[in-house]
Amino acid sequence: MSILELDLGNTRCKWRQLASSGVAGLVGVVSRGAFATSAWHSGALPVDWRGVSFTRVRVANVAGEGVAAVVRQYFVEGFGLEPEFAEVSARCAGVTCAYKEVSRLGVDRWLAVLAAHQRDPSPSLVVDCGSAVTLDLLGSGGCHLGGYIVPGLALMRRALFQDTDAVKVHGGTAASRSLAPGRDTAEAVNRGLPLMVLGAIEEARQQLMSAAVGPSEPAPKVWITGGDSAYLSSLCTLEHVRVDDLVLEGLALTNP
Repeated sequence: MSILELDLGNTRCKWRQLASSGVAGLVGVVSRGAFATSAWHSGALPVDWRGVSFTRVRVANVAGEGVAAVVRQYFVEGFGLEPEFAEVSARCAGVTCAYKEVSRLGVDRWLAVLAAHQRDPSPSLVVDCGSAVTLDLLGSGGCHLGGYIVPGLALMRRALFQDTDAVKVHGGTAASRSLAPGRDTAEAVNRGLPLMVLGAIEEARQQLMSAAVGPSEPAPKVWITGGDSAYLSSLCTLEHVRVDDLVLEGLALTNP
């Protein structure tokens, strides 16, 4: 059995291939990678997939219906497989969704929350650092409390570059490993942007502690995932756990 899992984001697609180990049906990661989501339209897809006899394709998609249609066509025509697109439900794997209209919750957020709860059912803050940064609060008993969405680092940088005259700073997440006050515009931007995200994480954690954690209980766990997770994890002073594949882990729960 060979399962392909896809996390289709706004700018990037992460994937991993799972295969049975032959020991009590255990499944392990055989290969993984990432590429620009736009590659679905250009056809520049991983060579690792060529010649592989996938038995299932599980998909988390927040890239829109157009990408979903291309993905479906690719696997139906090329592999004879109907992709299984994950959906948000009112309750799954011991977690109850906070949204009144569950379909309005991003499926990537839902999968990350399910995976975090599966790893540890105690209250948690689940932070996904991608094009947007999402912060989801998970209380006791798998009760999803809602969350927050703020722009991601690259999105904030582009907004400053496009909508200001003097704050046009190039660079990426590797531009600064310090949060000390900047002494020029580039430093001020490259240190200020992660400071905003880290401040949002701290405040969301405080909100979770006020809403769902008693004074005698341990502080909630903080999970950090997503494309910018390694960078933000290196700067975050809160105790936390960084997991690369939290969204992909959730696919086995919605689509077992």
